[in-house]
Amino acid sequence: MAPASFHPISNTVCVMDAAGNLGLSLVERLLQRGYTVHAAVQNHNCESQLNGLARGNKKLKIFYADPFDYKSIIDALRSCSGLFYTFEPPEDQPTYDVP
Repeated sequence: MAPASFHPISNTVCVMDAAGNLGLSLVERLLQRGYTVHAAVQNHNCESQLNGLARGNKKLKIFYADPFDYKSIIDALRSCSGLFYTFEPPEDQPTYDVP
């Protein structure tokens, strides 16, 4: 029999590439549902898209995470019980493959 209620370790989740189309929409939904969201963005230019959500919302924390920098990813994931990985290739580099 399934338990009557589920109590996760925490209601904090991380959204990688939170400033992308999918990521931004996901962050909005998670905040509406009461989650604390660690929004990871790839560069400082992306933060402006999240600033509107961050104003007055203590449940949104913005992190700068480079997909090739292990430490920055670990910092964004600290204390999270879930991860949503929504990376889209940057516009100036449509693929991460080296020619």
